[in-house]
Amino acid sequence: MALPLVNASKYEAIIPSTGQVIEYRPFLVKEEKLLMVALESKDDKLIVRTMKDVLSSCIYDNIDINTLTTFDLEELFLRLRSKSVGEKVELKLKCEECDYENPQHVDLDKVTIGKVDIKSNNVIMVNDEVGVEFRYPSINELEQVKTVTDENNTHEQLEMMNDLIVKSIKSIFDNDNVYPAGDQSEEELIDFIESLNSSQFKNITEWLGNMPALTHNIDYNCNKCGHENKLELRGLQSFFT
Repeated sequence: MALPLVNASKYEAIIPSTGQVIEYRPFLVKEEKLLMVALESKDDKLIVRTMKDVLSSCIYDNIDINTLTTFDLEELFLRLRSKSVGEKVELKLKCEECDYENPQHVDLDKVTIGKVDIKSNNVIMVNDEVGVEFRYPSINELEQVKTVTDENNTHEQLEMMNDLIVKSIKSIFDNDNVYPAGDQSEEELIDFIESLNSSQFKNITEWLGNMPALTHNIDYNCNKCGHENKLELRGLQSFFT
């Protein structure tokens, strides 16, 4: 005789980049084990793949996980983790004065990306005549970005940044025409990027650095030296270290 199955609760979440409301269930013990193995491996690509697999299993709606943005993935996974394991998480936060690790509890239900307007502030003017319209790249596209094997290798870092910029360009325009990125080769887009001066390139990298992400401000006094710390937690990894 087959054992009875336990019915899972259903919850709702909102995909930040589209506003779509989806239904999901908490992850199961077998899925939690997969996540633990991935986190222990410290392999970023394995962690992302496992998170995608678990989300695909837990979300009832028919959505393509690969088309979501990174901040969509962060938001949905945080909601999933909150309902699966618990709303509270304990973090060990280093004091900026003495490096002592202070235990601090964070309520995940109070952490959010907030409202995202994907149509605003996505245009960077290169000069008075030429501009670039950007879009937030999907998880699938980010997984294809060149990785840096040596953090001290400036050439590798520049290649990675160029690759990320190329995947984020929606179109390039001037006073006369609009040039969709999909109509250009990767080489042509890289040539365009490399033709920019340092100030123009900095404006683009700053836009990428300001992409939406999970954020939470926390103030605490160090248990060892009493120093008052003001810290911004940013990105999903900040809430699981």
